[in-house]
Amino acid sequence: MAVVPVVPGRTKVSLTGRGRATWIPPEVLDVPGGLYPLMSAAFEVDEYRIKDGWPVPVPDLDIRIDCLVSAEGAVLGNRDEPTALVTGADMRWVADTNFFDQITGQWTPIQSNVSPWKSTPATMPSLITDYEYRFGDERFVGMTALNFDSDTADCMTNDLSLSMGGTMGYTLIMVMSPNSIYGNDPTVYENALWGPQTTDGNWVMFTVRGQEVWMTTEEEQPQMGVAIGNALASTAPCYVAMVVNRPTTTLYAAVGPAQILSKSLAAGAAPEPLSTRFWLGNAPFPQTATVDMALLDLGIYGNPLTAAEVATEFSELSKVYGGET
Repeated sequence: MAVVPVVPGRTKVSLTGRGRATWIPPEVLDVPGGLYPLMSAAFEVDEYRIKDGWPVPVPDLDIRIDCLVSAEGAVLGNRDEPTALVTGADMRWVADTNFFDQITGQWTPIQSNVSPWKSTPATMPSLITDYEYRFGDERFVGMTALNFDSDTADCMTNDLSLSMGGTMGYTLIMVMSPNSIYGNDPTVYENALWGPQTTDGNWVMFTVRGQEVWMTTEEEQPQMGVAIGNALASTAPCYVAMVVNRPTTTLYAAVGPAQILSKSLAAGAAPEPLSTRFWLGNAPFPQTATVDMALLDLGIYGNPLTAAEVATEFSELSKVYGGET
């Protein structure tokens, strides 16, 4: 839900007057049948003053006083709910009370019928229903996010082999803040954002180091990707896309539909089937900690998107999550 400044303009008022007699003569009480006209009056003016209960023209020597009036009431929202948006993703999960089961720890997709993300009671992220942030003068309140915290090792798993088995490439788009609502652990060197459940076969892993997203594959050592420093300094989410492909993978990041940063990284040899058993917020390496983030939206596309297609998806998502334009 978004809160925007409201400046009231000129108000047009239509007034209708009614009169009631205090004394009714007998002739009126006992009238023969028929219709009789009654006197009525109506006033419609742009500006007026009230005198003796009636609107009158503004007098020549009128004194006008401007007053500041403040009030409290329901917030004004001008954006659709995230669950009302349909993106181009083949599989999409939205942080929402209707799609995240806080008892079983399962996160059901809103787009497609693929398997849900799963967690255990010990690793279940927290569903936050009063997440707030601001983009410029626009304030977002009552948003919902899945909060992952490295202190409690929050993470989830999913085996998408039935829907993605044999894939040579795919695209991952997240709407996320790289900050836990409980604060990030400054002693953690590397936070796992996305990774394989095992290191068998061909795989790709994305982590957060410092102010950048990094990539590692079974053939390539860790490489620095796009910067997300602006998002680290705010609770507002950023848009991050990982276009996974061989021999090159491209990363994109932005805080809205404009000014998108991108960087292409060497991913390995010629295209080969990639692992589709995923960790969300974790990786099978002891040197990486689980991630600190508030995740609002996660989409998987069955093919590598072009730069223009990534920009289009960022623009669609920003219609509900906001961002710099």
